[in-house]
Amino acid sequence: MESIGKEIREIVKRKKISFYRIAKDLGIAQESLYRSLHDDGNPRWETIKKVLHYLECDIIIKPNRKEGKLEKSKPSRSRRHI
Repeated sequence: MESIGKEIREIVKRKKISFYRIAKDLGIAQESLYRSLHDDGNPRWETIKKVLHYLECDIIIKPNRKEGKLEKSKPSRSRRHI
């Protein structure tokens, strides 16, 4: 799984917007923005929301497993009821 920072960096690159411009427009220190979006960064949710809104992007959350493919565990048949 890729980090949210890496995904945002790729979007910024595709849109050809500088981090300087994003930081300035959002009132965030440029170095703070860089640190937040680094692979080891730990960005606050508010920062992510601000940057994604600025980039006109949405987050879509979906489960890792395909819907309908989850199997319920079956009871063990090795026990005998007396």
